[in-house]
Amino acid sequence: MKKILFVLTTGIGALLLLACPGNTKRQSDTGRDRKGRPTDEIVVSMGVILPHEFDPKDRYGAYNEAHITHSTLLRRTADLEIVGDFAKEYNISHDGLVWTFDLHDDFKFSNGEFVTAEDVKFSYEMLKADGRHWNLAFIDSIEIPSKNKIVFKLKEPRSTFAESQLVEVPIVPKAYYNDNYKHNPIGSGPYMVVEYKPNEQAIFEVNPYWHGEKPYFKKWTWVLLDENTALAALESGDVDMIYATPEFADKKIKGIRLFDITSNDVRGLSMPYVKKGVITDSPDGFTVGNNITSDPAIKRALNVGVDRQKVVDTVLNGHGRPAHSFCDGMPFWNSDSAIKDNDPKEAQKILDEAGWIVGADGIREKNGEKAQFDLYYPTSDQLRTNVAIEVAHQAKGLGIRINLVGSNWDEMATKAHELSLLYAGGRHNPNPLYDTYHPSTAGRGWQNVTFYNNPKVTEYLEAAMKNSNLEEANKYWKLAQWDGQTGVSTKGDIPNVWLVSINHTYLGDSRINVGNQGIHSHGHDWALIANIYEWVWEESN
Repeated sequence: MKKILFVLTTGIGALLLLACPGNTKRQSDTGRDRKGRPTDEIVVSMGVILPHEFDPKDRYGAYNEAHITHSTLLRRTADLEIVGDFAKEYNISHDGLVWTFDLHDDFKFSNGEFVTAEDVKFSYEMLKADGRHWNLAFIDSIEIPSKNKIVFKLKEPRSTFAESQLVEVPIVPKAYYNDNYKHNPIGSGPYMVVEYKPNEQAIFEVNPYWHGEKPYFKKWTWVLLDENTALAALESGDVDMIYATPEFADKKIKGIRLFDITSNDVRGLSMPYVKKGVITDSPDGFTVGNNITSDPAIKRALNVGVDRQKVVDTVLNGHGRPAHSFCDGMPFWNSDSAIKDNDPKEAQKILDEAGWIVGADGIREKNGEKAQFDLYYPTSDQLRTNVAIEVAHQAKGLGIRINLVGSNWDEMATKAHELSLLYAGGRHNPNPLYDTYHPSTAGRGWQNVTFYNNPKVTEYLEAAMKNSNLEEANKYWKLAQWDGQTGVSTKGDIPNVWLVSINHTYLGDSRINVGNQGIHSHGHDWALIANIYEWVWEESN
């Protein structure tokens, strides 16, 4: 056995952004009416729904939000370091198959009962058996050799175990978990849920049995409001912090400042990888394949020809950056995979050489087919709508017609393998590289929706996932993106046209200090408030 020190460093250099007064745009330092609320209470609105609703079976914890209300074995800091939570130290065997955790003995749930190794075992085995949102099939067995020790035995090494499941899976109480858990969650985090009314609000108060430093805010409330209503509530003083779309981010409001947080939350196009009719047995039964999106020249021309900075400037009002993958800047990103974009001449050359000839209507043709495809986007998401409109406009200049189809997620799920979607991605760990591009996940939910299958990339992905050495694993993650000849990147045969990483923008009272935010991942809803137990009110601001 080899001892693993309690800090797994994965620094992200220049991308790290601290959301404290020196790194936020201050709109006013003047006090504002908060309808009589004391300074140790706060109201936020991060959207119209409360994603995952406290139940790990519904993916609660997948975006680090579980640490508000629950403990996990490990946790990820804002600097992307992996440190202990309920586990105070752990060991990994040399072959990567046995993970042994020594546990704290003073963690309590919000009902006053101790958190135990049995609760950990139950949480993981329950989610493994459920199998819908957490892939834990690689766990062979879980044993409890003594009261404060738990051992995971894996079927094969799993390089992302610490970076994903161990920092995300919430520990729930075995004795109290049931089908109604989301309405009465019991956890051992700094806050407990005292009221949850779906579609209305959730109220949190400090867990009286919390073992750590007491949070500044003794009570906070998430009111579920749409973006326009939330903005009005912020202006009236009924709400203290809101998620603001890029459209609203620069609005000037007395006593309010902008929190502009860098993320790797990426938007782009999914491009079905195979021709129509090649695959007829998708696991989910939906149609697979598209003759246009699968054409390498079409994908290459779009990746080269699109002006990503223009998308940032026009759609995001400057609150973002161009993106060529969903892991730009992360420790496992291969910087050699990036290309020069906004080169319409090169894009046109690629199409010309591939036999796509400009027709009388300006749209290219080849073998009797037009260079056109449908792009589905959710009409409920204004940002994705605007990105879709902008990329369609730019593509037309290259001789490619993108037909925009407003839709919803239920319908889009049935179209994902045959038509393009305005897609999203970006996490703090490399799991999505495997899930999005390994052939074994094709046609299984929102994973490899394009049916991408490159044998060399698959070889690298498997070598990365099954490597017990994290540095070696990162080497293979990078080779999967580009090895000098092929890879799932804009230089290779990527089945996506990734466009922009959006900054997560919020408007809030200028006296709120939200601590060290770091770089956010996909999903703005929980991102800012995931560390709300570290927030403070600074009246001097």
